[in-house]
Amino acid sequence: MKRTTLFAVATMASLLWIGLLGNVSKAEDNNGIPANPAKTDQVLAMRITAYASVPDETDDTPFITANGTHVRDGIVASNILPFGTRIQIPKLFGNKIFTVEDRMSRRIKNTIDIWMPNVPAAVDFGVAHASVLVLGNATSSPVAEAVAKNGKL
Repeated sequence: MKRTTLFAVATMASLLWIGLLGNVSKAEDNNGIPANPAKTDQVLAMRITAYASVPDETDDTPFITANGTHVRDGIVASNILPFGTRIQIPKLFGNKIFTVEDRMSRRIKNTIDIWMPNVPAAVDFGVAHASVLVLGNATSSPVAEAVAKNGKL
């Protein structure tokens, strides 16, 4: 009986250690990066801001992205990642996946700008700094290649 109980305890401890019992083990490390994220090619430390579809914050077509799509939840602007790049910002948004479909002023580099449905939501978000997980290969622009090579701009 003791051997069976010891085996059961050891098995439970092993399963907890490797996370097979669901969300029992710690899900994130100290940087807010999930323990088992989607395939990640890069992790970038970036400034995170928010914008809304108003002419003061965009061009004269506030509901059309620089990639030609309509704005919607999950759209971000970036000047260092190619259009179509999928990213996660676990510290701020958990497992939500964003897609780069817009651009910012050329002078802004190390920033991800998240689309928000209105100005108050963007203002409430403010500014944050977080690790950005780049999902898949996002090295098709010279700037992204430099970031991949050097780990920074």
